[in-house]
Amino acid sequence: MLPDLFHKLGIMGWPLLLCSVLASMLILERISFFLFVDFQGRRMESRLLRLIARHRHLEKPVRDEVTSVAFDEARLPFGRGLAVLRLVAAVAPILGLLGTILGIIDAFRVIAASDAPVTPSMIADGLWEALMTTAFGLMIALPCVIFVTLFTAWKNRIFDLTLIRLNAASLDYSLERGAARPETLPVPETRSTPRQVAP
Repeated sequence: MLPDLFHKLGIMGWPLLLCSVLASMLILERISFFLFVDFQGRRMESRLLRLIARHRHLEKPVRDEVTSVAFDEARLPFGRGLAVLRLVAAVAPILGLLGTILGIIDAFRVIAASDAPVTPSMIADGLWEALMTTAFGLMIALPCVIFVTLFTAWKNRIFDLTLIRLNAASLDYSLERGAARPETLPVPETRSTPRQVAP
């Protein structure tokens, strides 16, 4: 059954199969990362908090700059593969549409070369096979769009919560450092000398 359906996809069957395999691998990898590797971004957050603690003796602008660079590096694994998944979601329907156009061209070519009278069943059979590639392309693209949206929303939520906690920790260290500074010494009082009265 499946080999027959794959054969009916024509020349675009292999590109669509490659897109489906690639999309499945990326979706499974992203699910395993978000669920098992760093759920809620706790590992990234703890690593950045330790970085802030090591640099708490620095001024807040310098400490924030160090944290920002480390944060940009730590967020890279959370977006890995999403660009490729978006590309598959955009390319798969186009490949399906191209397969449909090629199938319709081939179907009309067969009809034009046939000497037998054209029947509606002959036209419907050719169009049915041609439209299958569009259906497969949309079936590949739809899960890609759904999972890209979910992964992006989950990633942004993790980043927003992490930034809030990092800013709070940096501010606490700044307040603690400011409280530990010695207070400004009071200005000593000057004794006024009594004014001498002229004789």
